[in-house]
Amino acid sequence: MNTSTPTSAPKRLMLDQKNFFDFLRAQRPSPPAADPQTLDGYLTALIIGPRFIDPRQWIPSFVGEGALMALEHTTEAQALQSLVAAYNAISSGLGDTPETWRPRLTAHGDPASAPYLSAGGFLLGTKFAPKLWKPVLLGEEGDLIGPIREMADTRANLDAAAVAKVAKAVVAIRAHFMPRRAKSFR
Repeated sequence: MNTSTPTSAPKRLMLDQKNFFDFLRAQRPSPPAADPQTLDGYLTALIIGPRFIDPRQWIPSFVGEGALMALEHTTEAQALQSLVAAYNAISSGLGDTPETWRPRLTAHGDPASAPYLSAGGFLLGTKFAPKLWKPVLLGEEGDLIGPIREMADTRANLDAAAVAKVAKAVVAIRAHFMPRRAKSFR
């Protein structure tokens, strides 16, 4: 009789938010995003885009080429786990509860409020499939991107309604691309 108790998978070591973004800001060359809002926009575009983007294509630009093979307790491995956790949080939020998912945006009036960073990160995240993103970015398939484009204005007002509008746009773009994205897995 087996009397041992089941164990859960080991918890992956990650960097706290401050150390993670300090790590990203210290990378050379600079990663596409080194602050929470830009990273959120970038990862969101990867997740909802027209096709699956192999993480080996974008992870090295954040944490370096060697991070995918880094030993578990190294700073590089912990930064990699932090990056993957951010990606997974957005992906599971959009997949499990799209009606309540919200982008990582700071409240209007907060000194760190800069919605244009999220919009810029989002646009950077479209670079892996530019031809497929082009009709959406240019509004040729309806103005799905409108609320995200509005955030690019440095004077954008970021109240709860605007955040909800951006979230709704993200969910709509995800739904728009879902049939094509599903084909990319085959």
